[in-house]
Amino acid sequence: MKAEPIAVSAEKLNGRFYTPEFIVNNVLDLSGYHGQTILKKHAIDNSCGDGAFLVAIVDRYCKEFLKYNSDLQVLSQELSAYIHGIEIDESECYKCIEHLNQKVKHYGLSQVEWDIICADTLSVDTYNGKMDYVLGNPPYVRVHNLGTSFDQIKKFSFAQNGMTDLYIVFYEIGLKMLNENGVLGYITPSSFFNSLAGKYMRLHLVQNNLIDRIVDLKHFQAFTATTYTTITILKNKRKQKSTEYYQFEDRNNFPYYVDTLNVEDYYICDNFYFANKSKLNELKRILTFSTAKEYFAVKNGFATLADGFFIGDFDFDEFTIPVVKASTGKQYQCIFPYSKGKLVPYQDLTANLSIRRYFETYKQILTNRSLDRNGEWYGFGRTQGINDVYRCKFSINALIRTPFDLKLIKCDKGVGVYSGLYILTEIPESELREMLYCEDFISYISLLGKYKSGGYYTFSSKDLKNYLEYKYAQRKGFENEQFSIFGNS
Repeated sequence: MKAEPIAVSAEKLNGRFYTPEFIVNNVLDLSGYHGQTILKKHAIDNSCGDGAFLVAIVDRYCKEFLKYNSDLQVLSQELSAYIHGIEIDESECYKCIEHLNQKVKHYGLSQVEWDIICADTLSVDTYNGKMDYVLGNPPYVRVHNLGTSFDQIKKFSFAQNGMTDLYIVFYEIGLKMLNENGVLGYITPSSFFNSLAGKYMRLHLVQNNLIDRIVDLKHFQAFTATTYTTITILKNKRKQKSTEYYQFEDRNNFPYYVDTLNVEDYYICDNFYFANKSKLNELKRILTFSTAKEYFAVKNGFATLADGFFIGDFDFDEFTIPVVKASTGKQYQCIFPYSKGKLVPYQDLTANLSIRRYFETYKQILTNRSLDRNGEWYGFGRTQGINDVYRCKFSINALIRTPFDLKLIKCDKGVGVYSGLYILTEIPESELREMLYCEDFISYISLLGKYKSGGYYTFSSKDLKNYLEYKYAQRKGFENEQFSIFGNS
């Protein structure tokens, strides 16, 4: 039977998500694209789509020009000379030109020879070193949807690490287009703050003192897709060494100033973290904390890669153990074909006829999993969590919004954990709960910036271990004092 092709939306293939007008205006304002200084300055949107940014740019240009000059022929010439756009999709390119023509009619212009080209921006170098402003909303396309462009993309310096997203390459392209005093203003995913793919980009931005302003939209969704975004303003030849940090006020759709940060404030362990200085200082202490003696191990639970098979209700008890689903705190039964951390021989496992029938019925499904190297078809997909089954531990969910969302469950020896994390420690349960069920922990997790829908945050085993080791060290040093890692700032 021939497999049906997987449907991929046009948005995912092209990375095209239309930009709301209030976002466009925020980007232009933060980039300084306003006032008399924009006249006779080159501005480009290098992935212009149907023209959301360019229409606003042209509108601002016309209004500013007409304050000082009523000659419409000169205005038409300047629009043709100083406003530029690139769009790979021909139909979108035509829409953009149509929208620009409609806009200039309001100012008495019947026709403008627009410099809007239909081309692949990856191959365009005409504008390099010439632009005063590069403004826009670059395409968001993950590497597995890049098709034939993948090899071309991997030639860019910013695309040498991890699961490249096309928007990261557009930062490099945009910077190349800027002249020596140019400004780049983009709205993009904020994933470059801490992704492996954004490593070289972060280093370049820091080494060249390019980051002028950052607006973190956090959980606010500016687009129809679930995308966590930031407005990033980069400038060449900046005199100041600091960066203005803003958050977004979703009630008024406007950024509000939070703090002015130095590189050492927000560039921590090769990643970007943004908040006010006092919170960032404490975050840095946690992330860089080291201790001679470790009191906690935090690990990922079972990864069977077939939970529907291994976890449930069975008509046999042999080779099963209780298992806690960390994400919900609920307990189930789990087929556990292991003894002392080793996979039980298949003939021993299936000596029970009911077990044999069950495995043989679903053998094809189990075989089709992407198993660890040297993994057997009847075992878990990964070996994580297996060796700790017969140790006492605490399961914990890794998706939270408030302390009330935490589900810390004590798991006795012989109980497994899946769908979340677990903690190994000799610290009393009461102390562990005090360290976790508090606003300090939520503040720490929120600063890591790993956003999920519904206002939730996620965190890794390393994130949790860092916090616990630091917090416990603080408790040992100040056990008779009340303190808060993040204070009230």
